[in-house]
Amino acid sequence: MLGHAGLAIDATAQNRDEEIATVDFLGNQAFSDVELRRAVFTQSSRCPFILTITTCALGIDWGRDRSYFSPRVLDDDVERLRWLYLAHGFREVVIEPGLSRTDAGSVVIQFRIDEGEPYRIGSIDLVGDTLPPSLVEAAEFPIGVGDPLSFLLLQEAGDTLTRRLRNAGFAHAEVFRGTFLPAGSDWASVSYRVDLGPVNTFGPIQVVGNDLLDEAAILDRLPFREGELFRENRMREAQRSLHELEIVARARVGPDSARIESDSVMPILVEVVEGDARRVRAGGGLNSAECLNIEGRWASRNFAGGGRILQARALVSNLLASSLQSTHLCSQAGTDAFGRVNWLVGLDFNQPSFISPRASLLAGLFAERQSRKNIFVRDAFGLDFTVRRSLGTNSFANVRLRPELSRLYAAEVTLCATFLACSPDDIEVLSGTNWLSPLAVSLNRDETDELFSPTRGFRALLDLEVADRPTGSDYSYVRAFFDGSAYRAIDRRTVVALRMRAGKISPGGLEDRITGQNRFSEVVPSQKRFYGGGANSLRGFAQSTLGPRSLSIPVEELLRRRAADGTPTCPPTAVRELICDGTALSESGFYQVRPIGGLATVEASLELRLQFADGLLGGAAFVDVGQVWPEDFNLRDLEVSPGVGLRYNTRLGPVRVDVAYSFRGLEPLQVVTSQIRPFVTGADVESDRIDIAPAGETPEFIDWVVSEDLAVLGLPVLFGDDPGFSFRRFQLHFSVGQAF
Repeated sequence: MLGHAGLAIDATAQNRDEEIATVDFLGNQAFSDVELRRAVFTQSSRCPFILTITTCALGIDWGRDRSYFSPRVLDDDVERLRWLYLAHGFREVVIEPGLSRTDAGSVVIQFRIDEGEPYRIGSIDLVGDTLPPSLVEAAEFPIGVGDPLSFLLLQEAGDTLTRRLRNAGFAHAEVFRGTFLPAGSDWASVSYRVDLGPVNTFGPIQVVGNDLLDEAAILDRLPFREGELFRENRMREAQRSLHELEIVARARVGPDSARIESDSVMPILVEVVEGDARRVRAGGGLNSAECLNIEGRWASRNFAGGGRILQARALVSNLLASSLQSTHLCSQAGTDAFGRVNWLVGLDFNQPSFISPRASLLAGLFAERQSRKNIFVRDAFGLDFTVRRSLGTNSFANVRLRPELSRLYAAEVTLCATFLACSPDDIEVLSGTNWLSPLAVSLNRDETDELFSPTRGFRALLDLEVADRPTGSDYSYVRAFFDGSAYRAIDRRTVVALRMRAGKISPGGLEDRITGQNRFSEVVPSQKRFYGGGANSLRGFAQSTLGPRSLSIPVEELLRRRAADGTPTCPPTAVRELICDGTALSESGFYQVRPIGGLATVEASLELRLQFADGLLGGAAFVDVGQVWPEDFNLRDLEVSPGVGLRYNTRLGPVRVDVAYSFRGLEPLQVVTSQIRPFVTGADVESDRIDIAPAGETPEFIDWVVSEDLAVLGLPVLFGDDPGFSFRRFQLHFSVGQAF
């Protein structure tokens, strides 16, 4: 072991490119190794956490973060550690660095620490002005008698007391700390002298810098009025409130020292910098589920004064879906009706300071075409009313009413499999024009440090939605949903992200306005059911394919003679009586998978996010767990989906490519097909007869025709991948933005 000075002399004669193998701390008790390691610049070479369990475990150095020994940095680190201990009362601390070399040519650094005995607090006294009884609790300190004399904690205690006094009306309150260290003693006496000053009220408020905004609109955003008891934190709240007006680019609210005329009245100066009155924005994206999408917005940010916002928006998605569906870029986009262009147009109005400065009213009208692959196509237009209220920093609540008139298309198979609505009349009731008018209440909290790629903090959403006749809805249901995520940085290049989602729907019914019969007593609109799987869900599954599914197949394929043996999969009578077994066609490619959604869902994800190449590129390793159930939760059916991904980081979030694996095996799925009926001479035309000849051969017609009704076969078909490893179990996703 070399002493401090000896180490510096010895090291200067060595190769300056010596890599640091390990950095150890010996003898420390007051601080952990992690806390001390954060205080020094001398760090060991290491692999980011994700690579530790992949390439580095195999001895591959790619991606390794290398650190090299520097005598000067080591000397500075000794001083940093010494000042850290001194600031916490350890005035006798001795720190000796040590260095040894390995056979591989790297160095091992040790900091040997003798902490010694610290000064301790013998007493804490408040002197000066007497605190009002209501503020006695404000003098509670995070440090007590007998604790080490931490000057940092003592300073924090004084600052905290000062803030609390100034938030209680004492605008000029000052707290002065005194420390007495008797000679030869290990115990210190600490005192805080409090100078309260007079009780203050908010004085005259002057607004400057506003050209577009009315002064009255600015004053209305302030959480205080002239003559009210002064509270320093209200000025910070006022700045946040003003920044919520989009027209305000910057705002500052503070005491106006140039206008102080009385010790008990604090005049206030409000300074604002306004942005452009109108803004036009456009953007686009590409993902494997919706293919190419383009969005445009125009906004008047001071419409009719008062910071009101009028915004027109348009969104087009599923562009080129039919053309690019066969490529990886749009591999999960729909075809036929599901692959056509989706769109949305809307006009929105935002009234700030609605009833109170903390609340705003949003009203809008919209029209849209929305589709979910192989599930439904939906046309809708309606209104949207939302009252949003701030609940403090980073928290708000919404109350929303969204009446819309909607109609479903291409949903016949889904409705038949989900609700047994297989006749044309039943399908028309469920897919026809219906009013959906849910009333929703949601609570939101966002404590993350960044919008697109958080490294610490959490987000949480709790949403409760109710639809029934009193809300103006033909449908009746109660829907509850929770979505939470948390983030924590392991080091400067690695972040652990965790997400949890859960939802439950209690179905009501649909008021049958066509027949006057309440035949569908437990119906939830298809667009409100839960679906799982996709780039932002369980990534081992394609979009919406997790959970309940059914199969659809043209009835002609069940009746067609197979070229190999000349017999059909099922005779016509078996199809007619719904006892047809279509298992023989499970690998034929004739079946189309139809997700039908569920009434209960749980999802959880754990993701390790890595940054490299100076933050330009990133990677991820993740495990997704979850399921969607037709009715109630059954955690024994959870699916697990591990995977890895690559990221290209941009200012608007990462461009993301993920590949994940699914362990889901064979499942018995219902088969939906068309019903058939016997050919009726004179009522049916000859061309309606069903052709059962193999493809490419001479037509062979039978005396059966396809009915207008759909049917669910009584025998399910085992569908999916066989147990064991298969490359078909891998699912690729391409999208923009983090998964959560």
